[in-house]
Amino acid sequence: MTTQIPPEEALAAIKRRAIKILAARRAARRLKFSGEVSEAIAYETNPSTSSSHKGDTSEETSTYLTLSKKLAPTLDWSSSYSGSYLKYVNYGDGDYTDHTLTATKLRWQPRRTWRLEQWTEFEYNFYPAALSSTYRNFKVAGRLRQNLFDTWYHQAQYEYFIRDYVSKKARDGAGADTRNTRLDARNRIRYKVGTTVNKALCSVENEFYWNNSNDARNDFYDYDVWKITGSASGNATKKLYVSGTFAFERKNYRARKVTGINAEARYDDKYTLGSSATYDLNDTWRLAYGLTFDHLGSNEPTGEYDNAKHSLTVTAKF
Repeated sequence: MTTQIPPEEALAAIKRRAIKILAARRAARRLKFSGEVSEAIAYETNPSTSSSHKGDTSEETSTYLTLSKKLAPTLDWSSSYSGSYLKYVNYGDGDYTDHTLTATKLRWQPRRTWRLEQWTEFEYNFYPAALSSTYRNFKVAGRLRQNLFDTWYHQAQYEYFIRDYVSKKARDGAGADTRNTRLDARNRIRYKVGTTVNKALCSVENEFYWNNSNDARNDFYDYDVWKITGSASGNATKKLYVSGTFAFERKNYRARKVTGINAEARYDDKYTLGSSATYDLNDTWRLAYGLTFDHLGSNEPTGEYDNAKHSLTVTAKF
């Protein structure tokens, strides 16, 4: 015998369910705030990337803040700020303060398999001991991502930025400083393919960018770069997350010559190996260790270098 639910009880249950759904939708559309603060201690064998290979220790304080809001069922908005302060014990020219504001970022996902993102960034990087390295940066970027099959995805990204050096002068063809400050324009195209293998995320990314500068001394800062990056990451345990990366980068200078009688255009080959392990101490705190090794080879011997970096980072999120 089937038990009949009284109509008024069924109606009340439907109303309660509708109220819960409405409350969940309202919560999803509220303005959300989150952030994190981290402190890192690192040691580098060659922070100046020079032939001297003099090691140094650094301390870095970083913060990241973000606001986000769902504007529509398929459209999300966010705005974020990241700041960092890096200071070396001895290598003063490497000290800097960096501020980056992503004024607006939109993410549109009309389907489960498609996602389109667009954002704008403003950056100010200040070097107190090396003022000529201080710059302002403006960047616009867009990314299109598509999920393939069950575990595969690919994405294409385009970036354009203008970098304005605050005090560094652009040079004329003879090498003399002009009245104008140096200004660089860069275009970057990136394409990535990724998949999950046994709960680990693996990806390969190709990147191509070209840099144009108003510094006319042998077109010193005009070059083209091709870069490929491979990475794998995943949870080793419930609280331990590990990752590894490999990257190769070829930089071809268009007119910058190497030293010598029969000088040819310079090129650099850079290899990077990286690994990290992050452990969640609790819901607020996490501890991370990272190791990165860079090797740059070049047909200009004075430009070659090696650098290894060990870092230990403590992060609190809120």
